Amino acid sequence: MIIKKVSILGASGMVAQKTIQAFDNAGFQLKLFARSVEAKYPNQTVIKGDVFNYKDLESAIKGSEAIHITLRKLDEFGAVTRIVEVAKTNNVKLISYVSGATVIKENSWLPFIEAKYKSEQLIKASGIPYMIFRPSWFMESLPLMIQDGKPKIMGKQPLKLQWIASEDFGKLLVNGYQNSDCFNREYNVFGPEALTLNEALEKYIKVKLSDNSRITNTPFWLLKIIAFVSRNKQLNQTIPLFEFFEKTKEVGSPDTVNRFLGKPNTTLQQWLASN
Repeated sequence: MIIKKVSILGASGMVAQKTIQAFDNAGFQLKLFARSVEAKYPNQTVIKGDVFNYKDLESAIKGSEAIHITLRKLDEFGAVTRIVEVAKTNNVKLISYVSGATVIKENSWLPFIEAKYKSEQLIKASGIPYMIFRPSWFMESLPLMIQDGKPKIMGKQPLKLQWIASEDFGKLLVNGYQNSDCFNREYNVFGPEALTLNEALEKYIKVKLSDNSRITNTPFWLLKIIAFVSRNKQLNQTIPLFEFFEKTKEVGSPDTVNRFLGKPNTTLQQWLASN
């Protein structure tokens, strides 16, 4: 099966940019769909719309052979449910989906994980060939830890994370699209080195910040007080995620990725030098 026409749903996201570049470089014909997306790619079609609007979603998917789902900050399971429904009526031949490295049934007590786990199961049961990707933390998330010029982390975060560069991820994804033997598989995508959040952020600080800033690990009890007093809804929703990540290890093996897609090899130091 040869696939060359792909709809990327969630095309405005941070990680999606390197994915789009990888597809574009490989000669794929793309539809880039998001509520707000810049027309950076002259050879590709940009569609602005809402995944919960049927006409918008139909326009984004119609004529494509495959769908790549890379969503954030919404009712993810509800969105994926709609996407699968439209995919079935448009003869879509492949769905790829970005999940996460801690997404398993045992962790689905957390709503964020539950949404991704249920989305995975729905896609797998759809009858449409699929690829499920469960990446570790992306290196591109490190700048988000700098607030008002100061590096800050929620909690202690002692667990090692197997950081991946989004450019590596994009290349692996495209490799999967070019080989039907890669379909109907689940991929745990890990980078070449394991670092805690503090260790990774310290490397980032040394290269990207002019001063010798020290990382502040803010305790959760204080964050909860701040969220309550300030009525900060976003902070209130983010705290449980970081409480979860502080205690929950990434799961799975990268063997399937290494065998079928290739091995990610960009270290954090290499990424810092080129970004």
